[in-house]
Amino acid sequence: MSRSGIITLTTDFGLADPWVGVMKGVILGLFPAARIVDLTHQIPVHDVRAAAFALLDAVQYFPPGTVHLAVVDPGVGSGRKALAAARDGQFFVGPDNGVFSGFLPGEYVIELNRPELFLPRVSHSFHGRDVFAPVAARLAAGKSLREFGSPLADPVMLDLPRAEKSGDTVRGEVVAVDRFGNLVTNIPERLLPPSPLSIEIAGETIPGLCRSYEDAAGGRASAKAPTGRRDVPARCAALIGSAGRLEIALPRGSAAELLRVGVGAKVAVKPG
Repeated sequence: MSRSGIITLTTDFGLADPWVGVMKGVILGLFPAARIVDLTHQIPVHDVRAAAFALLDAVQYFPPGTVHLAVVDPGVGSGRKALAAARDGQFFVGPDNGVFSGFLPGEYVIELNRPELFLPRVSHSFHGRDVFAPVAARLAAGKSLREFGSPLADPVMLDLPRAEKSGDTVRGEVVAVDRFGNLVTNIPERLLPPSPLSIEIAGETIPGLCRSYEDAAGGRASAKAPTGRRDVPARCAALIGSAGRLEIALPRGSAAELLRVGVGAKVAVKPG
């Protein structure tokens, strides 16, 4: 399988500490021609499911042969396995904790058990530097996936929540809250009933879909403010976000704060 030379990084490290830079240093030391893309380093701490959804939204936009390195790893230093995998021309490197659930099992899944391909000294607290970065660099440089270890038959898979349709009603939940406070759901556009429709969340009803955030800002869709928050202008709106899924937004504000909900909040879409 060909390589693009691109390595994406997804972590919960943030950028206050040198950890991301150190991983890049390891990659560039082994593969100077690597092109490194910071997908995100702001995954909520230890939130493997949030990382899995972030990858689901992003991987499709990278060329074949890209290596996706994800380190959201609360089990680092424990008995959890490390893996590398291939799926639809893309490669994945990281802990075996479900972070790649949207892409496994894939064509090949390998347990990383060839320590000679890691850094000489592997710590118990930074496998991103000592295990995953060296593997990602060597994989991006063209080394065969099979050379990194032995087949892994039962990778950890998270039960990522899926939207369900029952009659005319579609039920799902919020799976992410972005930095603008938009509530991103797992309800794809294709499941929505035809217009007119209404969206129910946190005891509030939002009538119809807006085409854009600006449409919502003009007051074309609104929701009554929750009890106790009458001081906050109530203009929550529903729209189809860039990932092709239903979002609840408060233009120029935070829907999450206004509605006082977050990941896991239930959402229902009904005709009318």
